[in-house]
Amino acid sequence: MRHKSSPAAMSRHERGIWLVLGPLLFMLVVGLYFIARYGGNWAEADSTTFTYVIRPFVAEGRIIPENGPVYPNGYTFQSISAFILAFTGLDLVALQQWIYPLLSVVVVIPAWLFYREVTGSARGAALGAVLLLVQPEFLFVVLRSSHEKFTRAFMLLCLFFLFRSLRLDNQPRLLAVNISLFYLVAFALSASNNLLAHSFIFAMIIALVLGLVLRHHAFIAFPQRTAALQRLFYASLISLIIIYVIMFYAYPPAAQSLKIMKSVVDQLSALFLDVQTTGGENTTNAYAYTATGWISWPTYFLVSIANWVILGISVTIWAVQGMRWFWFGRQPSSHTVWLVWLFYTAFAAQGILSVVSDASGALSSNLQHRLFSSFVLIAVALVALTLHDWRPRRFNLPLRVILASAVACVAILSTFKATNEPLLSNKWTFYRPSELAALDWSDAYLRNELIWTAYDERLAVAYLNARGVSPNKNEFVGYASGSIRNLLISPVTRLRGARLRQPLPVPADALRVYDNGETEMYHLRPETPYQR
Repeated sequence: MRHKSSPAAMSRHERGIWLVLGPLLFMLVVGLYFIARYGGNWAEADSTTFTYVIRPFVAEGRIIPENGPVYPNGYTFQSISAFILAFTGLDLVALQQWIYPLLSVVVVIPAWLFYREVTGSARGAALGAVLLLVQPEFLFVVLRSSHEKFTRAFMLLCLFFLFRSLRLDNQPRLLAVNISLFYLVAFALSASNNLLAHSFIFAMIIALVLGLVLRHHAFIAFPQRTAALQRLFYASLISLIIIYVIMFYAYPPAAQSLKIMKSVVDQLSALFLDVQTTGGENTTNAYAYTATGWISWPTYFLVSIANWVILGISVTIWAVQGMRWFWFGRQPSSHTVWLVWLFYTAFAAQGILSVVSDASGALSSNLQHRLFSSFVLIAVALVALTLHDWRPRRFNLPLRVILASAVACVAILSTFKATNEPLLSNKWTFYRPSELAALDWSDAYLRNELIWTAYDERLAVAYLNARGVSPNKNEFVGYASGSIRNLLISPVTRLRGARLRQPLPVPADALRVYDNGETEMYHLRPETPYQR
């Protein structure tokens, strides 16, 4: 006779399904919004870089193409892209502009699993996943068509298998499978992005060293202490072996990351020890973008509010926990809480060093911005653990409504930042088909020319993404100078110029040589007999 489930059991089951489907649907909606907002006509520098390196990867069927650019930090994203293209028959541009924003949902399940392992419940898993997905910096990197959606998924899976292995000491078969899966995912992470994999491994090493320093204190005298440190030791050691096997055997281009690390060390030495280095003269202020990238400072802080909230709350929780353990001698509630605290300290230390590195000019990119997406994985775990255990007795329902409404508002603001909403952002990443048509015309009739397209790389990366390198060796640029005699003007460019309060570099006597009804091309009149 078939057993009938009770209504209460069915209710719990349905609620559990929605606790998984909720974050998945949210991420899918954000991906759809990102595509629909620009009609699929978007391009940005990092995504275009991968379009550029995937083309020879697919054409030659080699991990390291002989002809064409090679991405130095890993090959996983190119391999996944080649598989999808071969399996579906899609065009590469369609994959980059239409499919990959939707495939951002790949991070949801690993995030849910990790936060489920940390908090011990589906409710805590859903809470952690939602808090992670409303972080604008994390949302930005996973929406783009780059390796980061897979790299972050691999990082979350490594954390999941690492934390889960500490519960399986009495189940040797499951423990062996779990550890094997950890190293398999660690290989995928190392092959995806060498630098972020190094960051993750160094975080494990920092957590291990800190745990060894603190192991003699009474407040961490729980039985799992030794097992956790042993697991961290072997995970760090074997992961380092894996990453260097990839660097020096499987994918030699990744060895250049050692040069980058040396550059960071050299620049930090110059910053603190006044040691002279070379190569620093071309560095830029990595934080100047916040002053010009948005219509105002209040707007920037508003769309970034999720970052500041999670940072402030997590630092407070971390400090309170440390004070309870060190000052009052209390025990951590579990080895999971202790391990999360160690990882938080490790990633926070990396974040502080990255700010110093950015200040030194060691790298040309914003290292702090890149590492924050790794730090926030653990910061959310710390916050989710606390919120999951918080059970207010008074005003329970009103508090839930207020918090849910606040998260919804923050999610909207974070989506605006992650998608560079043109109403708020000065960094536009969309283009019009008429602009691409004008670029096609200019490349067909010009040879070895500089062509001004916009106030930055907006249209240059759009052309590179859609068409590839100019066959006639024309260069599309975003700066104006006396040597540039060909100018593309569109309604978007006029609006952008008005927003930035910069004049269009088109003199009154310029010759209009092309007009498709929306976008125009101008050629400056010759000023000498040697000009055309």
